[in-house]
Amino acid sequence: MKYVLFVKDNCPFCVKAREFLDENSLPYKEVLFDEDQTDILNEIKETCNWKTVPMIFYCVDSQINFIGGYTDLIKQINSDAQKE
Repeated sequence: MKYVLFVKDNCPFCVKAREFLDENSLPYKEVLFDEDQTDILNEIKETCNWKTVPMIFYCVDSQINFIGGYTDLIKQINSDAQKE
């Protein structure tokens, strides 16, 4: 698994992130936060100094790196593609 997405059901950018990863055959795990889990999600947001969902992380070699949101994911993927 390379990517972990923290998402909510009613989030259009969460859907876009998922669709982008699917279209590019990039592996990911989705963590869906329900309305009754707002406190937990808010703690994660505060820890990462982030205000919105999706919150996207990249995992490699037991290291977890916070990417950001949907547009940050696109920038990261495009940057990685240019390096290849």
